[in-house]
Parts: sequence; C-alpha cells; structure tokens
Amino acid sequence: MKNFFLTVLFVLISSISFAEQGEIKQHGIFTGQSKIIGDDKGNFTVTYDGVIGLIAIDGTTFGDKTSSHCLGSIVSIGGKGFESGTCINKFEDGGTATIHYEGEFGKESKWKYVSGTGKYANISGGGTSSYKPFNSAKDGVVQSFNEFSGTYNLN
Repeated sequence: MKNFFLTVLFVLISSISFAEQGEIKQHGIFTGQSKIIGDDKGNFTVTYDGVIGLIAIDGTTFGDKTSSHCLGSIVSIGGKGFESGTCINKFEDGGTATIHYEGEFGKESKWKYVSGTGKYANISGGGTSSYKPFNSAKDGVVQSFNEFSGTYNLN
C-alpha cells in the first residue's frame, strides 16, 4: 500500500511540475478588410476580417511567431461602442488556440482562450489587449499595431 501511495504521489507531482504555464506578452501588426455602415452622428457598425503576425516580447516565449486570423465587429450608438470577436492563433507546431475578446470600443479589451487543438487542446487563460490603428498605404485595407498580455496554462 505504501508503494501504491508513493506511486500516486509521484505521478501527481510529476504532472504538476511539468505543467506548461506562464506569461504572455506579444505584439504585431493587424492587416485586414473592413466594412462599415452608419451615419455621421456616431451610429455605425464595422466588421473586420484579417491576420496578425505576432511575436513574443519582454523575455516571454509563448506564441512567438504565431499567425492569428481574427474576425470581429464594432457596434456604436451615439458614439459609444462595443467591440467583440474571435481569433484563431496558429502556432509553429501546427496546433491552434481560439480566443474570444470583447470590450468597450477604443479601450483595452479582455480576451480568453475558449478552445485549442494539438498540445493546446486544454489551453486556458486570458488577459488584455489593445490596438492603435494607423493609415494603410493601400485603399480598402485597415491596419493596426496590436498588443496582448496575459497568462496561459496548457493543462
């Protein structure tokens, strides 16, 4: 019985000590297409669809060289808006992690992992994101500088 207890204890400690978890800090450039309908009084809806190439920063490594496909929308009534969307992050090993984000338009958004594939199948975590739009060199293309921070756990 003592050996059985020690074996169970060892397995539990091993799974805890080998858990991959940590901090996320990434930035990258979003490039995509958008559609807008609205008036000049702050009443509008925007949809956008594009990709972000992300790199890990500030000594972090998770999600370095990740490609992210995002589809989102902004709805504003009287100049006060809400933004939400979904991104699928594709990692270098081919696995994916899907995030959902939402927040007040023009302010920092909250995001969380909702699913994954491969080694990211049980991913959890989340954090905050922000972006700063800039003028694209090509008409009809929207671009922004995006930043993400948070935590992840692959258990």
